[in-house]
Amino acid sequence: MSPLLLIYYVQLVVEFAMAAIFCGMGVYAFIEALRATDYAYESAFKRTKKFWMAVTGASAVALVLNFLMVARIGHSSLFIMLIATTAAGVFLADVRPAVAVRRRR
Repeated sequence: MSPLLLIYYVQLVVEFAMAAIFCGMGVYAFIEALRATDYAYESAFKRTKKFWMAVTGASAVALVLNFLMVARIGHSSLFIMLIATTAAGVFLADVRPAVAVRRRR
């Protein structure tokens, strides 16, 4: 096997793993945004639930489509993956902890 072919296969595996992890992260962020109540967002002084549902929903859709594209074709748009993952990461790092404290069970 030539070194270039080996590098190509390693790139495919790494891109598939990244797409799978980021897809899971986007779906998890959407589920967490769905679980919290409107009151939890308001009492935490964060944007509305509809806003975060739209952001995390769009992020999840983009990441799932990106994952399907990697699984089908072998390549994807890393730029779109970066934007969508950043949006989901902002929710998980900043909003989710503040809302989780005020979540009604």
